[in-house]
Amino acid sequence: MGKLEHFSHSCPLTSPEIVAYGICNICFKDKPIEFACKPCNFDICKACSNLPHKVSHNFHSEHSLEFCLFQYDRKPGFIVCSGCGNMSSCSFYECKECEIYLELGCALLKNILRAWDVREMLHYSHEHLLRRCRPGLDARGSCLLCELPITPSSICYGCVYCYSFLHERCLDLPTEIHHPVHPKHSLSRLDYIRSGGRTSCAACRDKVESVPFGCLECNFYIHMRCVDSLLRGLKHESHEAHRLFYVASNAKEDFGRKSPCQICMETTVSSLGSYYHCIECDFHFHFECLRIPESMFKRSCHVHPLVCKKFSEEDDSLEYCGVCETMVHAGHQVYSCEECDFIGHIECILREEEPSPLYLKDLYSCGEDVTRATNQEDYETNKLGNKLMINDIDHNHVMTSIEICELDDKEHCDICEREILGNPWKCETCSFVTHNFCVELGKPSRHRCHWKHLLTLLPKPLATDMMSCKSCREDIKGFNLFCRICDFIIHVSCAMKGKRFLGMLGPKVVGTWRGRCVKGKHRMVQVMFSRSYQIVCVICNERVFGKAVSCLECETVYHLLCIDQHRSKEMIVD
Repeated sequence: MGKLEHFSHSCPLTSPEIVAYGICNICFKDKPIEFACKPCNFDICKACSNLPHKVSHNFHSEHSLEFCLFQYDRKPGFIVCSGCGNMSSCSFYECKECEIYLELGCALLKNILRAWDVREMLHYSHEHLLRRCRPGLDARGSCLLCELPITPSSICYGCVYCYSFLHERCLDLPTEIHHPVHPKHSLSRLDYIRSGGRTSCAACRDKVESVPFGCLECNFYIHMRCVDSLLRGLKHESHEAHRLFYVASNAKEDFGRKSPCQICMETTVSSLGSYYHCIECDFHFHFECLRIPESMFKRSCHVHPLVCKKFSEEDDSLEYCGVCETMVHAGHQVYSCEECDFIGHIECILREEEPSPLYLKDLYSCGEDVTRATNQEDYETNKLGNKLMINDIDHNHVMTSIEICELDDKEHCDICEREILGNPWKCETCSFVTHNFCVELGKPSRHRCHWKHLLTLLPKPLATDMMSCKSCREDIKGFNLFCRICDFIIHVSCAMKGKRFLGMLGPKVVGTWRGRCVKGKHRMVQVMFSRSYQIVCVICNERVFGKAVSCLECETVYHLLCIDQHRSKEMIVD
């Protein structure tokens, strides 16, 4: 029986007596097991048993890359290979100093002369940092922008936390459009704060999971795919004023006494369970009542006869309309050819004008001021300049400084929920008020509790599961500061601790401190005080100015020398 001491596992591995297939714990492929650890249920194949502990490559000659075993609780759960650009969740090789990663296949190549261009960006469509990559063999899901499926080799920007993607080619899609479905106002792309399943599409009534187009003023939201679909709306003699949009589900919720079919005036659901809907009038029409032809022959679209039938929901393959070249959704009534694979939307086949493909980039426009911002900060700057702004769920609060006497009866900050004693700021259009220092949080900035990256002010936690504050460990419910790069989150109230105690004019937080306060419970920060600031050290009771250290939890300040001497005495006693 063969034995192996392998760097990937702490226990000795032995070769099984009978050759058996299983899932290798390193490459996660179904292969014959070469060595195994029965107590730990750890198996590896022959190829992985010969893996080197470290590898070196020309494109990163400064350091060697060390093997890193896949772990289920690892955060982030994915890496982007610096060789091929694939996003992977399996074992990999890593340079911890430079954040260079290689998946197993690339690590074993003899020469990798050119590294993958791993660009990074913060995009308005997603809460985390996105990295340029390919989704890899396990590709699943759809693009956050165009809502079309992700393919393994497509070049995307992906999230290593959520395994979410947007096509690189979709970065140029417009973020503001005029569309006949909502003629009153232009429709803007919602950002990651306002998206995430909290709204329903006005067209198909399904929940919005990506970043839809929306009008905040009218509380109107619509999928990207439905924006496309409405360009091919059905023109019918029963309602010539507007186009009708096909709805395949939720018919039971929509039909009732107030919304009967406008042809038969019945409130019951049709046998097909689908109907047409005029969004502008909120009228409903039974599919059968519109008398859509069961079969037809239209040479301008297709050379064979076409039959109207339901596109199978059990069919997982992607199908595209042969006329408009947009996706056909499962469960929808379509015209299908029984002699070949042609499928066409009913609206495309029945329209009188000569059919031609529809392309988003050619049809959508918002006049001369089409916004094509690639991140949230640029987007807001384009619209509001340098004004201080709080990004809320249903409303962007543009803030203005007011006098304390203008507060009326409202005395508490809407961000940190503490009493306002002076220098308040108020939204120009609503009653939202904040401290002068809380409104500054609206601009991404570094904070004493998280120096590595910029923190963004959010009105609520983004995750569906409750997120806990990194300071007090309690659930996040309201305004918070969030790092889009490493998933750090903290209550605004926790982040603002010490603002009253230290004041806003005299001191300045300049860094962290390696030790803890006198009570031994809390980490401390380095603070710089001016000579005019009246505060004393709690150890020697002498005035403090210049550089000092402070515990914002206990609201205490120490001279550097005093706290060092105090810690030295504690070490002698111990």
